Amino acid sequence: MISKKQHRLMYSVQQPAKKPVIRWFIAFLVLIQFSLIWPIYPLVGYIEPIMLGMPFSIVWVLLCLLLSFSGLLAYFLWEEQDQKEHGHDVLGKVEQSKILPKDMIANESFSERVKS
Repeated sequence: MISKKQHRLMYSVQQPAKKPVIRWFIAFLVLIQFSLIWPIYPLVGYIEPIMLGMPFSIVWVLLCLLLSFSGLLAYFLWEEQDQKEHGHDVLGKVEQSKILPKDMIANESFSERVKS
């Protein structure tokens, strides 16, 4: 009897485990959102001190906005690099013939298509 291991057959039906980075990223965004509402925002929602000519409460909101943007950018770059490492096509390219109808693939002008 020939074993399955000799043929290198794979019968795994398990989904790959979700990466913990996704969970940390979602927790990071939720923490930033909680820092903009009660009970955290009232701790920093004062006019004094003035920073960069703006009240501290506005600086706090801008800081949270910049943190969420930088976190999203870092996650996007990490995900793109991770997909490249695992051999996935990042943009999910589709063949030209699947996107455009066959009559538009040929070098046919709009006026020629309207005439026919």
